[in-house]
Amino acid sequence: MRHAFLTDAQIDARALAHRRGLGFRDDQAIDFMTLMAKLKARYPNFAYERVADGRLGEAEAQWDSQGKRLLIPEAVFERADRGEGRALMTVAHEVGHALLGHEGTLDRGPSGSRAERFSPRLRSMEYQARRYAAAFLIPDTPAVRALDATELSKRYRVSMSAAIVRHSELRSGENAWVSPSRPGGMTG
Repeated sequence: MRHAFLTDAQIDARALAHRRGLGFRDDQAIDFMTLMAKLKARYPNFAYERVADGRLGEAEAQWDSQGKRLLIPEAVFERADRGEGRALMTVAHEVGHALLGHEGTLDRGPSGSRAERFSPRLRSMEYQARRYAAAFLIPDTPAVRALDATELSKRYRVSMSAAIVRHSELRSGENAWVSPSRPGGMTG
């Protein structure tokens, strides 16, 4: 299957549509366990598995499109369950791969991996998943655009660095708010 090019506005619109489709309000932070339950309810083929730390090497999590399962190391799982921003971003990144319909076994690990440097397709999918994660956790709506980075960090329980990046994206004017399109990705 050929990998689809998506603009930032399209990624943001899909993330917002998925967020709303899963029943999260625009002004609500994503709760990890609620997200896992809602994904399973909406997409019966979706599964997640807690795995031993180190099993995935340097990867913080992994999406396996063939098995339709998200592998989450124990430490990341526990941090996400406590609402820690970095862990939530990691999970949202892998959810992005799933709901954007990315194929393959994809890892959330250090940016700029060797494979990413040599594969434009992989580089594009990783960019899309990173963008999706930010847009899923911090939706692009007029009310959210009015918040500063500190308010974004507190309201959506993301790290300050993630909030600063997302605030910059929202304020850049590059991705004017758009009505969400029909969600794509996993079917079930």
